[in-house]
Amino acid sequence: MKKTILIDLPIHVKKFFMIEYDGYKAKNGADQIDVKKFSELGNIVTAVSRPIPWTQKVEKPQGEGVVAITYYSHTLSHEVSNDRLAMIAKGMDHIFRRSLIAYVSALHDLLGGDYSPHVNSFLEIYGIQRDVDVEFETLRKIYRDRIDRLNRLRKKSYA
Repeated sequence: MKKTILIDLPIHVKKFFMIEYDGYKAKNGADQIDVKKFSELGNIVTAVSRPIPWTQKVEKPQGEGVVAITYYSHTLSHEVSNDRLAMIAKGMDHIFRRSLIAYVSALHDLLGGDYSPHVNSFLEIYGIQRDVDVEFETLRKIYRDRIDRLNRLRKKSYA
């Protein structure tokens, strides 16, 4: 049985997942992603779904960052409860950050120099508009925090 949940995300995270999972506009006009069970996002949805023997009110968030995630569940009573939707959104944000760090670090380690052009390149790939969808300095800080964390670990003495 195909089931659908609505997740409210920041615009830049939504655009990332629309490209990453081949999202499309559904007939009702909503942005939609079809998730396979063994994909990373599918594993998250499967992990938070549980049997719910009662009916629950369907949350319908409004806004530009709402994305519908369609997944398959062979058990009729398995649902994602409303309190778990925020956990999925947080996990999706974590996947976005990890992908940004992986992309920028690969290029930065290879080419060296300033990492800002690599962040710009990541934004272009996913159609994210700089300083419109997300502040550029916010994305730079994500990678800068990783550099600082690695430098602290390298300085740490294990004597």
